[in-house]
Amino acid sequence: MKISISDETGGLDGAYKSRLRKIAGTALKNLGLPSGTELSLSFINDRRMRELNREWRKIDRSTDVLSFPQGGGPDYTLLGDIVISIDTAKRHSGKYGNTLHDEIKKLIVHGILHLLGYDHKKKRDKEMMREKESRLMFSIKEL
Repeated sequence: MKISISDETGGLDGAYKSRLRKIAGTALKNLGLPSGTELSLSFINDRRMRELNREWRKIDRSTDVLSFPQGGGPDYTLLGDIVISIDTAKRHSGKYGNTLHDEIKKLIVHGILHLLGYDHKKKRDKEMMREKESRLMFSIKEL
């Protein structure tokens, strides 16, 4: 797996980026994606996330995670980009009683599933996505 990480916040050190690569790589492997799969993770602040959300979704507020599929197809070699707002992740970790690290793991898994076409707009789709998220979170709980 080739997982690139961009940190516009300047808050992630090299060791933590390596840990995040391992988390994403393990999730991708557990989903059965090929070893050549490429994924990009970007960490930004709320101001920048609001700009992206307004530009791409026409929603003028920040959100926790956005996913931008790139390739798709049967082999998912170029999976896409996941953008995570560290500011929102921090707020949500406090609100939901998670550590920031656990919240980031959850957002990575959630973003990956969106890149693979999962959605949560309809009740049935939401249940399916939540079940898949739960299984993936269990597989990376020690990372």
